[in-house]
Amino acid sequence: MKHNASSENADSRRYGSELENALLDAAEQELNAVGYNGLTMKGVAERAKTSRSVLNRRWNSRIELVLAVLRRCGLITAEPPNTGYLRADVLALMNWFIVQVSEIGKDVILGMLSDAASGYDPSFDVQKDIDESVIKWMSSIIEQAIARGEARPEIPSIVVTLPIDLLRAKLLISRDAITQEFLEKVADDIFLPLVRI
Repeated sequence: MKHNASSENADSRRYGSELENALLDAAEQELNAVGYNGLTMKGVAERAKTSRSVLNRRWNSRIELVLAVLRRCGLITAEPPNTGYLRADVLALMNWFIVQVSEIGKDVILGMLSDAASGYDPSFDVQKDIDESVIKWMSSIIEQAIARGEARPEIPSIVVTLPIDLLRAKLLISRDAITQEFLEKVADDIFLPLVRI
């Protein structure tokens, strides 16, 4: 096919990280142009002037591809805060999470979750991927607090992730803006009483 021939010529000049960056550039441009629901692997391949098979060798679905784009942009990746105080760390992480959702866009997040729920890509569990990141961030914060004597050991995992779980639900379901008062209530009235010594 004509498209594949030109794609092979284009790909012959791009290898490894150069090719991967070109594919992610195209995916990011396509996402900005058509939104998550309009994004297709075919559209990204055409924008990258390559074949769909080249794209599919790296990412099985648009969920995986978009996550790769977000990670490369520095979104949904973070080093847990370490301010020296448990309360400040939790508030800092929640505020960072709000910025990430704003940068990514609710439509992208909801689209990815919808794809995951419908079995769009059975081989990839986006919810599990996000949950593992949340567990990593909050566990690090808790471990720092335990070392400082601010938190008790052996906190149940459902409690560890509670601040981000509540924030995530509020962000995705409510149309109201998240206030600092809401974040402080989550920290002071719900989370900290469960973990402090």
